[in-house]
Amino acid sequence: MAINFGRLTGTAVLAVPLLVAGCIQPQPAPLPPLPALPQTCTITNTPDVAVHPNQGVRVSVGRRGSESSLVSIAVRIDDQFRQDGSIYVPGPDTSFHPYHVNNPSYFALSRARAETRHFSASMIWNSAGAYYDRAPAFSVLCLSVNGATIAFYTARTPEPNTIVKFDFYPPLSSPGKRSTPAVEPAVEQPAS
Repeated sequence: MAINFGRLTGTAVLAVPLLVAGCIQPQPAPLPPLPALPQTCTITNTPDVAVHPNQGVRVSVGRRGSESSLVSIAVRIDDQFRQDGSIYVPGPDTSFHPYHVNNPSYFALSRARAETRHFSASMIWNSAGAYYDRAPAFSVLCLSVNGATIAFYTARTPEPNTIVKFDFYPPLSSPGKRSTPAVEPAVEQPAS
């Protein structure tokens, strides 16, 4: 029996590239980039909102995404965050819904306090809405002079799923402003 080496070589030359091509894994699609952040915002897994001792805090929550979410609000006591309560966030809509504070003494304005208070929020969600068992993909903490927001993202999308807003009251006055007296001082007129 004669072997046709020309035909065998042609088959081998064709089979080797097909075998190699079948073993190479395709590259996964790259993830979209994270959203651009303003300078006052940071990506964090442990958001910590510090509040000036002379200010109170109001908390409101909004849900932009279709996935239902459950938000927990916590206050730091003795270097540990302790949960104040939770809120199911209605939505999706563009509104913010007030969070009902369970322990007002930690959130209320008190001039007697000397230490800075710390607050945080966490969010769990589920697309089916039956069991809340998924953590957000990432969260973003944005600070301002008289407040802070924590935005929770369920995926790498430009819009957050859930936003927690901390409003501080009364607003801190700017250091450059001087208080003006309510009544102008009387100027003595020289006697004529």
